[in-house]
Amino acid sequence: MNRSHAVVPASVLGLALLAAGCQSPQATAQSQAEPVVATVDVPVVTATAGTIEAALEISGTLAPRTRVPVKPRVPGTLEQVLVEIGDVVREGQTIATIDRREIDAQADAATAAVAVARAALETAEASLANATLEAERAKVLFDGGALPRQRLDAAQTAHRAGLAQRDLATANLAQAEASLRRAREVQRNTTVTAPVTGHIVERNYDAGTIPGDKPVVVVADLRQMKLEAGVSEMEAGRLRVGMKARIEAQAKPGQVFEGELVAIAPEVDERNRHFRIEVRVPNEERHLLSGMYASARIVESSAANAVLLPREAVGTRDGKRVVLKVQDGSVTPVEVEEGLADGGRVQIVSGLAAGDTVVADARRQVAPGTKVRAVPTR
Repeated sequence: MNRSHAVVPASVLGLALLAAGCQSPQATAQSQAEPVVATVDVPVVTATAGTIEAALEISGTLAPRTRVPVKPRVPGTLEQVLVEIGDVVREGQTIATIDRREIDAQADAATAAVAVARAALETAEASLANATLEAERAKVLFDGGALPRQRLDAAQTAHRAGLAQRDLATANLAQAEASLRRAREVQRNTTVTAPVTGHIVERNYDAGTIPGDKPVVVVADLRQMKLEAGVSEMEAGRLRVGMKARIEAQAKPGQVFEGELVAIAPEVDERNRHFRIEVRVPNEERHLLSGMYASARIVESSAANAVLLPREAVGTRDGKRVVLKVQDGSVTPVEVEEGLADGGRVQIVSGLAAGDTVVADARRQVAPGTKVRAVPTR
């Protein structure tokens, strides 16, 4: 009994081994030819519809459109300085005065010289009138034979001398009047006036001092500010006067000011190969101050309802611009045509529609047909 029980398991084991050895080779090969297909997680983005602008960014320091240093036209001691920093002045308003006592004395002397010259002219004209009568009388007498030639010549010589004296007196009067006009002009120049309407942004002297190299004050018209910058040849070629610009100042966070491109230099600066441009912005409310650091965005063109993608989602393959479109769990390269671009987005003119999903980074190496699991990016 014990022996028979030991034989049965051995026979069963032999049959099992025989069955295993007789398994079909085709079935074994088939199981080896079907590898497990892995799914790859890829970050994706969705094409959106929106407005995009192609723009040029510049930055620099804001300055008044007009900034005028005011110096006195005549030397002398400041008698009064009538303005302080921050004051608003109108064109022609008196800013300061120069001590004019010596200048007034010179003007009085010039006035007296004019009076003397006029009296001399009147005397010369009277002498000329008398000489003219004598010459005419001598001519009549000479023609009648009652006067010798010598007396006639003397009368005519006296007449010519009278004419010369009259002309000399006239010239002396003109010279005296010119001196008087100059003296009065100097008198007027002792009053220092504002050349433009604006704010006093600098004041360098007090009453009682003699101005040196610096201006007495500086007047700046803050009603319009300007932002100047240099741009490359390629950038200058895309710009044109009249383009709109949006200006933001660091000191005014969250505020946007509308401006305009008003000037493009017609000649390149040889030092840096840049073209100078100027953007102006109205500042009637005086929100912007001279010296503030600001940036301007000059809008070159814009498109509404455009299909938009991040720049990184578009790459180059075989000389073509493509995106990696994700659809039905696989990736397919799709050729696209680009339009406008801003700092981080690009317009897709053809090849893609709003709502399509693509790989977020076109540089990612994903073979066509690869099974993927889309992972939306923020």
